[in-house]
Amino acid sequence: MGTIKVIPVQNMNTESVAYGKWYMKAKMDHTLSVNELESHILMDSKVERSQVSEIVRAILRQINELLCNGHAIRIPHLGILKLGINSTGTDTVDEWNATTNITGIHVYLLPDQEIKDELARLHYEKFYYKDAHAEMLARDAADEKQNG
Repeated sequence: MGTIKVIPVQNMNTESVAYGKWYMKAKMDHTLSVNELESHILMDSKVERSQVSEIVRAILRQINELLCNGHAIRIPHLGILKLGINSTGTDTVDEWNATTNITGIHVYLLPDQEIKDELARLHYEKFYYKDAHAEMLARDAADEKQNG
C-alpha cells in the first residue's frame, strides 16, 4: 500500500462553471528512467543486470510496435494499454479527414481489478502550496547553481 501526495490546483478557466474552485491532483515525485526501472527489477529478482536490461528494452520496443499497429495489450495484474485519439467533429463522415481532424493521440491504461483494489487502499497526504512553492524555489536555486 502506498501514499500519494496531492496538491491543490485552482481552476482558472473563466468559461468553466467550476472557475475559481480548488481541486486536488496527484503530485508525482519522480519519473523513473528505464535504467532506474531496471534497477528496481533487479532488486526484486535474481536475474543478471544485462538480462534484465535486454528484456525490459525488448518489452518496451514490442509495446511501442504493437500499440502503433492497432493492438491493445493486456498486462496481467496491471490492465490493458491502448491508444486513444482526440479529434474534431465534422457535419458529415465524408468531410472528416485524419490529417486535419485528429488533434492528438495518447496511450492510456484501463486498470485490472487488482490495480483498482490497490488504488482503493492508497493513503493520501496533502502537499500544501507553500510547500510546493518552497520546493519550486529550492529547485530553481539548485538549477541556477548548476547552470550558472
